[in-house]
Amino acid sequence: MTNFIEPRHPIPAPPIHPLAALVTLVLDNVIGALEFVDPLLILFTSVIVGVCGTLSTALIQRYLGNDGWGKAFAKGLAMGIIAGVPFSVTGTAFGVPLLAWAGLHEWIKVPGTRPRPTDPGQDIVEGEYKRL
Repeated sequence: MTNFIEPRHPIPAPPIHPLAALVTLVLDNVIGALEFVDPLLILFTSVIVGVCGTLSTALIQRYLGNDGWGKAFAKGLAMGIIAGVPFSVTGTAFGVPLLAWAGLHEWIKVPGTRPRPTDPGQDIVEGEYKRL
């Protein structure tokens, strides 16, 4: 009988794929720059950015995030609305923290755990366990 200690990640996985957060951030800032050039384009660019954000996030979540179509479309719709809001405030406010969350989740790893012996007569390999 072996006892394994369940490894626990200190930072939970982000709710959306990092690429979806990056797409939202890029769409909101790059395409949103057109709104400063001509303020009459706000309605047109907001709709285009919202649709592009919805479709791209839904496809990323479906194929890279391994979500079902319903869950992927719901996340895509939420990120599309966030990206489609005029003036690139909301996309940045949501995209940057989600990217940071995904990055921290990948960079901070818990060291691997080894099984502990179940009975005191079992041999412990030297150097396997540290003394306190």
